Amino acid sequence: MAANRIITILFYMLIAAGTSVMAYRIQPYAADESVWVSGQRSVKSVQNRLYMTGIFLILFTVAALRFDIGNDYRQYTQTAHEAYVGGYVVTEAGFNVLVRFLYGIVGGECYELVFAVFAFATLYFFLRAFWQQSVDFSQTFFLFMMLGLYFQTFNTVRYYLALALALYSMKYVLERDAIKFVCWIVAAAFFHKSVLLVLPMYWIASFAWKKWQVFAGLAVSALCFVGKGFILKLALMLYPSYKNTIYLETPRLLDSLFSSLRPLLALALYGWFVYTQAPEDRGHDWERELRFYGQLNLMALVSGTFFYFLPVVTRITYYFGVSQLFMVPLILRHITKQKVRRNITIVVYMVCILYFMVFLWKAHEDGVGLLPYRSWLFETQRYIYE
Repeated sequence: MAANRIITILFYMLIAAGTSVMAYRIQPYAADESVWVSGQRSVKSVQNRLYMTGIFLILFTVAALRFDIGNDYRQYTQTAHEAYVGGYVVTEAGFNVLVRFLYGIVGGECYELVFAVFAFATLYFFLRAFWQQSVDFSQTFFLFMMLGLYFQTFNTVRYYLALALALYSMKYVLERDAIKFVCWIVAAAFFHKSVLLVLPMYWIASFAWKKWQVFAGLAVSALCFVGKGFILKLALMLYPSYKNTIYLETPRLLDSLFSSLRPLLALALYGWFVYTQAPEDRGHDWERELRFYGQLNLMALVSGTFFYFLPVVTRITYYFGVSQLFMVPLILRHITKQKVRRNITIVVYMVCILYFMVFLWKAHEDGVGLLPYRSWLFETQRYIYE
């Protein structure tokens, strides 16, 4: 088993390194650059599409061919069965309808197809968001891999699809297109209703906060921490499926504090940039975008500390903290001194690589279950329900 774990770790490292190199080879377009030359795609456009397609196919293949990887793979096979036969399930309507549709097409219970469809949609929206919204696609993709987000999509597939859609919808918040923002979040809620939380929170984060508002928010959060018993009861009214589960029996403070390390480090970088490196002339469009990401990360830090007692609180923090994928490259792009930018970039990359190593080393633990990797191509076992 230890040997299989090491082999899988090396395999995951190879996947991350190979796709990150491919992402680095993708060349951004200038503002007035056309992808068509004399009626044909430019060489750059063709190369970019090939690299992007290669990245997608590699990541999709690894995700779609997995078997019993993730802490809830087996549970999803049973839930899909119950949704198909009309049994009682707690999953949202979007998942249930999709399962019945896919099983109806193939004429039987093929849960491998369900996982493949979720992998396809999740990767599509993540990569589309990276390309359209990041100032540096390669850096955002590197963070996506090094922070373990890609491999975590093997768990709780409904949630990570909702997370990808939440990330994709951020551009509509910044563009102040409320209708499209609400439509995308409502669509995501058909697969994981927790995403509805971002409707008010992303909107709140889009405004410039005054200092007294920040302190008032921290004070309210502290009161919620003191009255965590009442807040927990209220949360269980909204999510009764968490009653009498391990999520309530196991202390999670240390785990939550560890997960809060990422937004804490991101906020440290944000604070350093704003107070020491930001340009003196104000009013740039990117400053509003950066403020939005920074305030989301403050929400991630607060939710992971003051609200650690809530069931699966990391799902809440990830809706806010996933903005790091855009915030860090935006900061690095606008550090004016070349030497400082190079040094800070090296530090960020080294911290991310270290985080990835720790993530892989712990990826076999209960609640993660990403090691060792198995594929249904080489397995005779299947989950069959009567």
